[in-house]
Amino acid sequence: MFRNIYISILIVLIPAFSHAQIDPTPGEMAKNYYKEGEDALLNLNFKQAQRLFEKAVKLQPDFNAARRGLGLCYEKQINFEGAVAQYAKILETDSLFSRVLYYQVGEMYYKNGQHQKALDYFRRFERLQSLDFERFGFNGSKELPIEQNYVRKVDGSIRACEMSLDSVKFINVTEVFNLGDGINTKVDEHSPALTNDQLRVYFTRKGLDEDENLFASTFHNNHWTSAKIVRGLNTRLPEGYGSLVRNGRHLFFTACGREEVLGPCDIWEATVDGEEITNIQSIEGFVNSEGWESQVSISCDGSTLFFASEREGGYGGTDIWMSERTSTGIWGEPENLGPKINTSEHEEAPYITNDGKTLYFSSTGHLGMGEQDIFVSWLDDRNQRWSVPINLGPPVNSPYRELGFFLSADGRNGYFSSNRPEGNGGMDIYQFRLNEKLFSDPITFVEGYLKDSVLLTPIADVTVSINGRPPVTTDKEGRFFICVGADEVLDLEVKTRGFKDYHNQFPIPEWNNRRFYEIDLMLQPTFSFLADVTPKSVPDTFTVERSKVKMEYRHTVFFDFDSADLNPSELNTLVNFLEQVKEKNITRIEIIGYADDVGAEIYNFRLSEDRAKEIALFLVNNSLGVDQIYMEGKGEIRDDNDKDRNRRVEVKVETLE
Repeated sequence: MFRNIYISILIVLIPAFSHAQIDPTPGEMAKNYYKEGEDALLNLNFKQAQRLFEKAVKLQPDFNAARRGLGLCYEKQINFEGAVAQYAKILETDSLFSRVLYYQVGEMYYKNGQHQKALDYFRRFERLQSLDFERFGFNGSKELPIEQNYVRKVDGSIRACEMSLDSVKFINVTEVFNLGDGINTKVDEHSPALTNDQLRVYFTRKGLDEDENLFASTFHNNHWTSAKIVRGLNTRLPEGYGSLVRNGRHLFFTACGREEVLGPCDIWEATVDGEEITNIQSIEGFVNSEGWESQVSISCDGSTLFFASEREGGYGGTDIWMSERTSTGIWGEPENLGPKINTSEHEEAPYITNDGKTLYFSSTGHLGMGEQDIFVSWLDDRNQRWSVPINLGPPVNSPYRELGFFLSADGRNGYFSSNRPEGNGGMDIYQFRLNEKLFSDPITFVEGYLKDSVLLTPIADVTVSINGRPPVTTDKEGRFFICVGADEVLDLEVKTRGFKDYHNQFPIPEWNNRRFYEIDLMLQPTFSFLADVTPKSVPDTFTVERSKVKMEYRHTVFFDFDSADLNPSELNTLVNFLEQVKEKNITRIEIIGYADDVGAEIYNFRLSEDRAKEIALFLVNNSLGVDQIYMEGKGEIRDDNDKDRNRRVEVKVETLE
């Protein structure tokens, strides 16, 4: 890429020079230094080329070709301030020297964090397209093939500058931390993926023999221990880029060169049980092709894969694609994420957030600060299109290469890889901490257990229906996993042979996700030996228990205007009510929320639901166990005479006594 673009820009600037002069003038000496500098550039010896171009410019200050070569040397050595000084000086002395240079000046200003100046030069480059290329002399015609690439990119570059100016900081990050010697070495470490409890990290390490393997480290005594190779998964061929499903029991990774691999590298999967890796195999479906597939990210519930691929049908280089799991369990035909995400260069290392609405990825094609940057894009309100990507900016991105973004399960810690010079060598893994969650709606990881209510044994291979979501199936331990929006109410239903039909609702709180939020679904057998055994004779001392009576306990909680929060006085009354009923044999709880008629009807309906949820969460969090709970928001009550009493939740507790 360097030889095709940067050198081709340089060598068209001036015609060949003669070295035949016996007593060269300063101008001729400058041209000789220029030629030697050009040769050094072709050999990628930037420091030597820089010294030669500096000599040429010193002898002939208006020698713009040499000044441009000097700027290029600064640019390749990550000295963007020096590069832009040389490029801008050329345009100050000769505004028609090169139209391409206007775009390059804008790019250098952007990399240097001067977004307004970058925007000015990008717009000037765009306006200059109205002029005939011949106005730019020798360089005008020679640079046309290169210029067309910048013409395609300038709209996106302008948008990137405008977004950067609108938001001074996209993330509240002031410092990044190297994960230390237990993980980072002199070779490349990249692509981290952490378990939900943040006590174990998987990552890729590229050894001196160029072989890549998946490693893991544990967090102990406030530091990461010396990483060890993941046993049972790695071979003498390259493996890496692990992605854990949030259920903690399934791993996706990249396998290269194996006999079963369709292309150079494919996406494989495995089962994780602590440190044990089993059931290693290629994923089924249409994701893998004869092209290169790698760097997978899995959605929270395990239903959608995002991955990088060089397969046919992309926009050039590596593109980001997605595939959804079909009803048969295989992965469907992949879909390219489109031209807003993918460019003619390389997009890779996708990461999808828990809510499925925010995508992070690395790119060399979007306007960046260095060799490769991390960008973020959001789905629109209809979840149909991705937004124009935004550069995360410093300190996550730098003038060097950034790759492999990852967010912890609680959304508070971010991880990425970079080859910035302050590391241990090559690519290192870094961490940053956040005070607030980063571009993601709160999601709670729910782990449910389906059990026989009499024997307390797990019920395996049973479908659990979820209102508004695809059903899930229990594993051999009667377990299932769901990603649920915080403060959502799960409506679950189970119908299976040998048990009575089950239906229950579970209010789900916001959770830190270091461990799962657990719920139990206790199914009552249609026939239970323990319940149906009756003695053949009754001893003389046996006392017959009187029939139990169904009772109801009611309580009303009042709320302040336009609020779903419990005020202190109402909280006290609710606590007293809870003390009254919590030791009873509770069979059902009914919670109905209301609102007054001030404001829009739909708003009041949601407010009544939020008030009901608040009470339900309070009861659940205070260990009020019950097999059946019903919750509903009824919306507004039109009673102008007593609006205060319309803002309420009615609680009914049914018991057997």
